[in-house]
Amino acid sequence: MTSILLRTAAASTGAVLLVTLSACSGGGQGSGGSSSDDLPKGPLDEMFEEMYGSEDNEQMDQQMVEVEELTAACMAEQGFEYTPVDWSQQGGMGPGEEPEEEWGTLEFAKKWGYGATTNPYGDPTENTGEESEFVDPNQAVVEAMSETEQAAYYEALYGPPVEGEGEEMTEYNWETAGCSGKAQHEVYEVGTGMDEESFTALQEEMDTMWQSIQDDPRIAEVHGEWASCMADAGYDGFAAPTDAENSIFDKTNAIYEEAYAEENFDENATEEDWAAVEAGIQDQLAAITEEEIETAVADYTCRDEVDLTRTTAEVGVEYQQDFYDAHEAELEAWREALAAQG
Repeated sequence: MTSILLRTAAASTGAVLLVTLSACSGGGQGSGGSSSDDLPKGPLDEMFEEMYGSEDNEQMDQQMVEVEELTAACMAEQGFEYTPVDWSQQGGMGPGEEPEEEWGTLEFAKKWGYGATTNPYGDPTENTGEESEFVDPNQAVVEAMSETEQAAYYEALYGPPVEGEGEEMTEYNWETAGCSGKAQHEVYEVGTGMDEESFTALQEEMDTMWQSIQDDPRIAEVHGEWASCMADAGYDGFAAPTDAENSIFDKTNAIYEEAYAEENFDENATEEDWAAVEAGIQDQLAAITEEEIETAVADYTCRDEVDLTRTTAEVGVEYQQDFYDAHEAELEAWREALAAQG
């Protein structure tokens, strides 16, 4: 059924939003080899930790519940019955146990690589794609609909089908993503202060500041040292750590894009057909796990050798302090606005 892919896409969208918020709260310094506990922090790092850093698995689960409840209410307004889905009951959909190793460290890389083809929340020796039994409470209702009714249902839930031009990806827009997009926007953006229009200009200036850190000559110098170290380790052609990481994620993204390409879409596909597609994806991912871990280990070993993380953090503190001093009133207003949302 096409509903399998649609459900997967919706869940992935929520995950992307969570990752985006996590990246914002990280202070934009980029990852490195050292533990975050012993690195200097700037005023924006501390502010984001206070605003967003308290999220735990329980809170994230609650956010997913809120999304589903808002989705159900929206669907009811559209004249459709929708039962909130408990995504935590589907294997791999929600956060599990945090890995013992800290993300962004050499210890993590040795075991999990970049977390692209591995599952840091599960057994590192298993990458079979097997999931616990999961039943969508809406599946029976949808399967009983006519083809026309199903099309209307999914358009209300996810928005009209997106038609991309060539190989270009269409930018996600919650306003055209149906009830699920509206619900995710309400919980993950409005509910976290990320969508405050009055702070849009401030956020844009902050983005420019983060980029300025990466453009600083001191960062360019340490990136050059890192690139030289990587070349000595047999990884030539990488100019910055993001290049090494992206080389792996580009491969994993290509696997998913090929598997779910429009030309491979069969409207008559069964649950078993899609299970076979997913199994094939997992086999392809597993085939590059060794490459991922070896690349990540070389990457983080070089980051440690050139002290890239600490250098980036120290430079970042300087830029953050200047930014905070220039925008203190606006930043405090943003903090207060978020606190007022509860």
